[in-house]
Amino acid sequence: MTDRIATLFKDPEHARTYADRPRKIIPGFDGLHRIMAQLLAETSPRQVLVVGGGGGLELKTLIDAFPGARFCAVDPSAEMIGQGKAYLGDPGTVDWLEGYVFEAPEGPFDAATCLLTLHFVPDDGAKLETLKAIRSRLKPGAPFVIAHLSIDRTDPASERQFDRYLTFGSDSEMDPKVLKEAHERVRTQLNCVGPARDEDLLTEAGFRDIEPVFRGLYWCGWVAYA
Repeated sequence: MTDRIATLFKDPEHARTYADRPRKIIPGFDGLHRIMAQLLAETSPRQVLVVGGGGGLELKTLIDAFPGARFCAVDPSAEMIGQGKAYLGDPGTVDWLEGYVFEAPEGPFDAATCLLTLHFVPDDGAKLETLKAIRSRLKPGAPFVIAHLSIDRTDPASERQFDRYLTFGSDSEMDPKVLKEAHERVRTQLNCVGPARDEDLLTEAGFRDIEPVFRGLYWCGWVAYA
């Protein structure tokens, strides 16, 4: 994660106002959460690793879907963890960990998720190491659901793709100043790669049976298995 992005998520105001933002600017956000829960339900997980779970949004869906399960939510921002606790009412079924997945318990976990997170991680070996760390904490055959913005910046078509996505966000009800700042971050600070590279990284990390299960403009999601 870049220093500027890390600083943003440690901003108390950004954390406080986070909960409503993804639904306004990510196509099909609620559907993505339903898909995530449906896919994990195929194996009835009891221990779930939630990478980048500080905001609490996917945890809300998972807690409702799996009331008897326990969740380990890992996030590098104490402010986002605080927001997640407030959003969820600090449920006793969630173990919060301030840090990165490398510091998470070894498990093994029955399932894992990583939503709206990997596009912050540079593709300089860090993306692959992050995926390997998740894979190493899963039981054999455990499902992993991952989704994020997936645009190949080296592709000449990428500017058009960014324009289309940002146009979608512009039709939201977000504050114009906040939206303008978000647009600038998307264009200049995200470390997104294209779908083919994302799938190659999952394969290199040791996942199998990788299948695309979600697409909303250029937000893409996959299920893969340890």
